[in-house]
Amino acid sequence: MSDDQDDLFGEDAHETVDDFDRLTDLLFARVVEFAEEEEVAEGLLSPLLLRLALTTRMMDYVATTAKPSGGGLKLDLDRLRRDIEDLIREMKKDADRFIAEARESMAAAELDEDEDES
Repeated sequence: MSDDQDDLFGEDAHETVDDFDRLTDLLFARVVEFAEEEEVAEGLLSPLLLRLALTTRMMDYVATTAKPSGGGLKLDLDRLRRDIEDLIREMKKDADRFIAEARESMAAAELDEDEDES
């Protein structure tokens, strides 16, 4: 775990990160199921999820702020944008490993399909 994650999650970082990862996996599984059921076109899922992320952040702001305002919401969305940019930077650092693992998974899936067809 990076020092940035320690700072983000505080003293109980390991437990919190584990729970965050678990929730991420569960949400991913449900999103994939939704995408399959609704036959979501390739490339459309990310913009749908981005809109959902922004909308939920906006709702969180209104629900947790004593006196919400348009200006305050704009500042909160700017904070979210910075968080997203930080996340993208972290993901880019891990791009080569991600591609290698994705290729391995795809190759394994193809082998399974070939064995099932035999």
